[in-house]
Parts: sequence; C-alpha cells; structure tokens
Amino acid sequence: MRLLIVTDIHGRPSADHCLSRRLPGVQQSLVRTVSVSELLGVDYAGERLHRELVENEGFIRASERLVGLAAFADVALGYSAGGTLLWHSVLHGLTVDRLICISSTRLREVNSSMMPKPTLAVFGENDPNRPPDCWARGEAVQSYTVPAAAHDFYAFEGQALKLCLPRIAGFLDLE
Repeated sequence: MRLLIVTDIHGRPSADHCLSRRLPGVQQSLVRTVSVSELLGVDYAGERLHRELVENEGFIRASERLVGLAAFADVALGYSAGGTLLWHSVLHGLTVDRLICISSTRLREVNSSMMPKPTLAVFGENDPNRPPDCWARGEAVQSYTVPAAAHDFYAFEGQALKLCLPRIAGFLDLE
C-alpha cells in the first residue's frame, strides 16, 4: 500500500505515532509524510501557519503544490488542516484511491457531495468546530464521530484511538 500522510499545523503526529502504524497489514507500506509548513514553503507552525492557510488562500496554494509533488497514493491520510489540504488536493487532481481526514474541521465549509473518492472523515465528539452530523451527504463520504473525543485526540494514546482504529481498518478493508 502506498500512503500519503499530511500532518497538522503543529507537525503532528510524528511518523512513529501516525494512526497508519497501528493498522493491520500496513507495516510493509511505502509512506510519504509531508508537513503543512513544507507545502507552504514556510518555517513556522501553529496559529501563524493556520492564519496563512485561512487568510491568504493557503489551503489552495498548498493543495496545488501537493498535487505537483505527490505521485499516486492508494490512501491519503490527513490530520486536521492536513486532511483539508488533501481534500482540496483531490479536487485539484491528486490521484488517490481513498481519503481519510482526521479532525479536519474546516471541511464544514465544503460541500461533501463534491468529493469523487471514497472518503472517511473522523471527528471528535467534543470538538466544537466539527461539521454538523448531516454534513456527510455525498455518496463517497462517510463520517464517524469518536465519542467523548477532543479535536486532537489523534495526538494522544487513549480510548479515542482505540475506537477510531477499527473504523479506519474497516474503511480500508483491512479487517
């Protein structure tokens, strides 16, 4: 399996803590990890990077750059802003078989029915910025809300990860 991973605005998770490392059968995968700051060509992170994405058409610029950098991937997995970047990249021509967006709350601003690829969007129940439950209306988009999880549940060991992993494995037909 060829995996393309885009981190969040803080560069999380590290390659060793990516959810893909915990999925059955993906240990032999070819993995390419890209950070949001790398895609924008900047050397800062956090809120400053978030402002660049939101206020200066950064999502579009970074997603277009990703399309130019990345070859085909079987699965693209993005965390928070990284998932939103991947979403836009797929709409701009990134070739993937499946897309997984973890805590990509900016997706609340897009029309889910426009996504042409099978997509799993995972959100924490306690994330106040997640899209409404009715958001995932496209044929290709599935949404899963992790009970009692915060926005950055993916960055910490805990029950939320244990609940999330079977959903991802099922979506990828790894069960």
